Amino acid sequence: MKKYIITLLIALAFFTSPSSSKAAEAQWDGAQVVKGQTGKMTFTKDVKVYKENANGTYSSMTVKRNNYFRVYDIEKYDNKTFYWMSSGYRVQATDLVVFKKVPLNIRASLYDNPGYININGRASSLNYGTHYLEGYVDGGTSYDISIGENLYYDITHPTDGKSKGGYIDATDIRIAETIKRDERLYKLTTDTRHLRGPIAGGKAGGKYSKGTVFQSLGIEINGYLRVQELGTWGEDFIFTYIPVKLLQPVQTQEKRYIRYGVIGKSSRKTKELKRFDEVMFLTEKNATAWIEIDGEMYYVPKNALATIKPNESPIITTSFLPNDTLQQLVYANGVYKKTANNRFEAQHDKFIDYHETEQTFNYEKDGIKYIFEKPVTEGSKVTRVGSGMTDEGFVRAIHYTFTKPATGTFNNVVETSNGEFFAPGYGYIYGSSSILMSYE
Repeated sequence: MKKYIITLLIALAFFTSPSSSKAAEAQWDGAQVVKGQTGKMTFTKDVKVYKENANGTYSSMTVKRNNYFRVYDIEKYDNKTFYWMSSGYRVQATDLVVFKKVPLNIRASLYDNPGYININGRASSLNYGTHYLEGYVDGGTSYDISIGENLYYDITHPTDGKSKGGYIDATDIRIAETIKRDERLYKLTTDTRHLRGPIAGGKAGGKYSKGTVFQSLGIEINGYLRVQELGTWGEDFIFTYIPVKLLQPVQTQEKRYIRYGVIGKSSRKTKELKRFDEVMFLTEKNATAWIEIDGEMYYVPKNALATIKPNESPIITTSFLPNDTLQQLVYANGVYKKTANNRFEAQHDKFIDYHETEQTFNYEKDGIKYIFEKPVTEGSKVTRVGSGMTDEGFVRAIHYTFTKPATGTFNNVVETSNGEFFAPGYGYIYGSSSILMSYE
């Protein structure tokens, strides 16, 4: 019995022991290729090679004709090419050097999740440090990559569509392991310039001050984290690279409360937040705040947060629909004039119609009906009917005041789960289908 137990333990140990999913080396051209190797070279005669020491002095060694050496890095600039051997020795490409590149797919096979960085420093349409991100990324230009002896790519532009790219020689590519990181907030521990690509010497962007906060975009490569500065959506060059060693996670600071119903957003999902929900505050910039709830990070309008518990939500029982004194409502899509009790009409068969029952407020605009269950309060039912579809929604928030520039300030404004706003005494004032411009 003891023998069987020992055998079982050995088997379990075999299946549970961690192991690398990739081999450390591969066979190519009659020799072993190791991770990080770019090529191999020999010399047509005995030559002396040099390396610079940390103290500024130089060391040399003589290499023999036809001896094989691994090449680990390549530099290309000013129409010159340099090969880096092991131990820091650097050799310029000349007639004395016979170099043979390792195909890119062989090199990539040694990585779990290879990432590709352009290291050609000569003037070209591709910047030194360009990181080839596969697929649709961040709404900007992306690359569809195929790997063979060299790298081939197609470029996809957000406005111009897909166009053919071309081949990039394997010797112009550095491979680095791509590490999946969380998408949390990080702040700089020192002043630094950000880079357009994940490599020292790459094209530099602006300088950021110590304490600047970024959101991780989930990728670490070559010791750099791909990030986005907070509050830069829609600007140029908002996606950038910062050395991981210069960043530290942003910690939660204090408890806050949601002042009114609002959608918390992240890069991948949304969350309905209700008045009185407790959240943890992370940071804020301009009109936006970043919070944490249930271990997840979201951003919300800064004015949706309170340091103390907010007031109770208003409850609307009367005067929800347009009042009797209104004679004209001007929307972005037309001028609606009162033609009868509870009815406005505009050109092209557009209209507003509304009525009230004991159980509901009923409002219809241009064929879309809204049925509000009484009493109207946060969370109460709103049914939207239009184009043959019925949407069972709810009241997300009731705002004590809601200011719409050029139109005015309204009280007790109802926001639905469809992101449409209704003001008692006026009806529909703001949403994706129309905007109230003025009234008489």
